[in-house]
Amino acid sequence: MSDEKVRYGRAQKFRLSAKGTEAVASYSAVIEAARSGSGRAQFDAARAKWGASLGLAADDGLYLVEFESGGRTVSEAARNLEDCATSAKAVKDAVERLLKCGMLEPLPAPPVPAAPPRRYW
Repeated sequence: MSDEKVRYGRAQKFRLSAKGTEAVASYSAVIEAARSGSGRAQFDAARAKWGASLGLAADDGLYLVEFESGGRTVSEAARNLEDCATSAKAVKDAVERLLKCGMLEPLPAPPVPAAPPRRYW
């Protein structure tokens, strides 16, 4: 794995890969199981254990769930996660990390619409 930055434009949308979809399913199961526990410490421990089992940070589950509903840009995800006290830089760093490990994938750019025919009269 190289340390070079992933480059993409502001309008680039990302979605979960098959590997990312599996990770979200396991994250959801872990979070559901932690709800029956006795508070925040158990919740944090469950997230940390989940992340460690996949080589991810505990917070990566939050980012993966955000991209579960389909194509989102980094700025859309950051806006949706503002209530979680997550900065736009943290979201961008997470996207780069999740792209490198194959959990996210960029959506192909939409085709450029054809120019209207020219009329000469």
